[in-house]
Amino acid sequence: MFLIPNHPFSYLSSLFLIFYLHFSLSFYLPDSNPLLSFNNQVREVHLYTENHRRGMYLQMTADGRVTGSDAQTPYSVLQLKSVKPGHVVIKGLSSSLFLCVDSGGHLRGQSQYSESDCAFKELLLADGYTRFLSSHYGFPVSLASKHSPDRLSVPFTRFLPIRNTLTEESVSEQPTNTERTFNMDSGDLLGMGLNSLVSPQFSVNK
Repeated sequence: MFLIPNHPFSYLSSLFLIFYLHFSLSFYLPDSNPLLSFNNQVREVHLYTENHRRGMYLQMTADGRVTGSDAQTPYSVLQLKSVKPGHVVIKGLSSSLFLCVDSGGHLRGQSQYSESDCAFKELLLADGYTRFLSSHYGFPVSLASKHSPDRLSVPFTRFLPIRNTLTEESVSEQPTNTERTFNMDSGDLLGMGLNSLVSPQFSVNK
């Protein structure tokens, strides 16, 4: 049994220590919430995906639409932050929106973070690509059309994180009307009239 010495100073010191520990623990805030200190340990990347004919970058515009672009744009600059081992939150740098998925597997950007809709399991594949699966629903992040039979499998569900090389000035600018984006529900998703992109898989910085 632990006995406090019969001395006023020792007794007061013990009371102060107990009070201090209780006070400090009551104000402890874990960093598991992505809304807290989002600037710490953040990877700033573009997410590139492709099939055998087409390559594009995932982008999230200010109105919450998630589309594919044939070139890097300010809206394709994404911030990835780990919320727990193997799970990340994805946020658009220019849109300031979180990438989220609903119970039907449809992607959208939203300003309010929801753990069930906006957290993804990050799976690193052997070829260097990454898949992102909804932590809650299990749906993969995919840029395939919602009518496509490949929507929940490859292609367009594997992404290559590419280091952001856009300058701060270009990121702050709004995309011009000449930039081409892909409508996921279009009959010409592959953009056969456009020049194909070369996969950056072998040129990405390790």
